[in-house]
Amino acid sequence: MTDDIQILTGDALFQLPVANAISAAQHSARQVGLLLIDFDYAEGLGNISHHFSDQIWTRLRNTLRDTDTIIRMDGGEIGVMLPSVNGTEDAIIVAGKIHTSLAEPFQSENIRLNVQAHIGIALYPEHGNNADALIQQARVALGDAMRIKKSYVLFSHDAKPRRHSPLRMSRLRQAIIGDELFLLYQPKVVMRDGSVAGVEVLCRWQHPDLGVVMPDDFIPVAERTGLIAPLTLWVLYRSLLQCREWNEAGIELGVAVNLSMRNLDALELPTQIAGLLKSVGVPSEQLELEITESTIMSDPQRAIRNLALIKELGVSLTIDDFGTGYSSLAYLTKLPVKGIKIDKSFVQNMESDRDNAVIVRSIVDLGHNLGLKVVAEGAETRKSAEMLQMFHCDEAQGYYFCPPVAGHRVNEFLAAKCSPSRQPDSQAWGASENNLDNLSLVAPLPEIATAQNRRYERSSEITDDDVPEFALKIR
Repeated sequence: MTDDIQILTGDALFQLPVANAISAAQHSARQVGLLLIDFDYAEGLGNISHHFSDQIWTRLRNTLRDTDTIIRMDGGEIGVMLPSVNGTEDAIIVAGKIHTSLAEPFQSENIRLNVQAHIGIALYPEHGNNADALIQQARVALGDAMRIKKSYVLFSHDAKPRRHSPLRMSRLRQAIIGDELFLLYQPKVVMRDGSVAGVEVLCRWQHPDLGVVMPDDFIPVAERTGLIAPLTLWVLYRSLLQCREWNEAGIELGVAVNLSMRNLDALELPTQIAGLLKSVGVPSEQLELEITESTIMSDPQRAIRNLALIKELGVSLTIDDFGTGYSSLAYLTKLPVKGIKIDKSFVQNMESDRDNAVIVRSIVDLGHNLGLKVVAEGAETRKSAEMLQMFHCDEAQGYYFCPPVAGHRVNEFLAAKCSPSRQPDSQAWGASENNLDNLSLVAPLPEIATAQNRRYERSSEITDDDVPEFALKIR
């Protein structure tokens, strides 16, 4: 392995070496392998510091052959072209080596960063007979790998065509301007008494050709192309409008909106939030912002500064997907957050997996010891709701209570006054995600439901024995 590997930039430049390799392979029994790599963490290399970026490139150089080509694609993915492979097995072996080389945490300034790589694989001539087709098929395979959380996926013509083909920046920009996006709301239920503490806001795209596109498909595009800023402002604005509609109908509900790393990097974000709250006329305490562990730990010092400015507005902050990242407990105690949300992967499996149940209970205890409210995502069954009650989790959300629904259906849910021990009518709440006929503005509700706030006070000292292993990765 040497430093002579070609490093190019952009999709167009990548097509030339791929086309040349295909031309050479036509006169031999060789095949050409094309691998596209992307990351769960920060949706690609564009949002990782230069230091981590250099480490990633170094590991790829040390893994690949001198004749292999590496490129950073226009969308932020990494493209790898293998000009000579003996077939599928060769390409999969290389993909495995790449995944292994990127699996070890990256270390810098006392921060351990885990980069979860996903790889899409396509081969000439099996999956395409020209460079453009091969790149397109590798992108489809990559999209499937990221969607189903697999380390790699080999493209297959026999697979069901993917509902959401690769999305272009210009199309997403038009979606924001052309009002093709819409919002759904998932209630967060207080486990103590079954009241509704607020709702999480979830964005969807009603694509004219593809149907309803989920955020996993278009948020990465927005991240890579800089559209995440206007997209987030659109979501904030529409969420606050819905919140005002509820207030005018006598329903006091807060809204929780997710922020990305790019949002948190923007120095103007606190000013923009203050302007939206003022223009819409919603009290700041009714807005909650959710930030993932990975977003915070990418640059903890900057995150603390920006989050402190947002908190000064009266906006509450919560750590989302807690337990999936590698948080430093030292930073966790310094962050101006009021709560943590347990990632649904733990909650959904805790009925059958004792380790997950232990993790959920440990997170609840940890949060309460730090004076934080604890919310669980992914409560899908009566048993999981009962376990969360037993663990003294404060709030929960999931399909057991209510799926993401349009604003007016939140009213219906409030009227039903579902409790943690009584399952809602699954037929009444089913299939709400894709039922666009039910989308409308909120209707007045004669019964007023108010969010019930609780105070959480810091209790005894925490020792390492009290903390789950994943939370001790960084000290």
